[in-house]
Amino acid sequence: MKELKKYLSINSSFSAISGLSMLLLSGRLNELFNINNTYVFLIIGVNLLVFSAFVSYVSKKQLTNKILVNIISILDLLWVLGSFGIVAFELFDLSKVGNILIIIVATWIAFLAYKQFINNR
Repeated sequence: MKELKKYLSINSSFSAISGLSMLLLSGRLNELFNINNTYVFLIIGVNLLVFSAFVSYVSKKQLTNKILVNIISILDLLWVLGSFGIVAFELFDLSKVGNILIIIVATWIAFLAYKQFINNR
């Protein structure tokens, strides 16, 4: 349980930091990723903050609830699949730096999902 709590806490913190960064730096991120829609990072940022709060709640109050932990891991895996899909199919004509950052974050999230899943057994 200690390991599971650790990885959920890391996931929550990373999601919160990412969400806040997207809210506060959306203009710069739009330029870096070559995105013209000014709402993309704002919407993702808000959703990451909500996800972070959910993960934090589960890690503190529902750690033994295997279903909730699995939901978090599945949501992480959906993020990873979506990220790789965006890059593989060049869906939004993003910058090279943007694509690299997406892959780096997706790899990190895949690792967290794996550790959560393994420690939830």
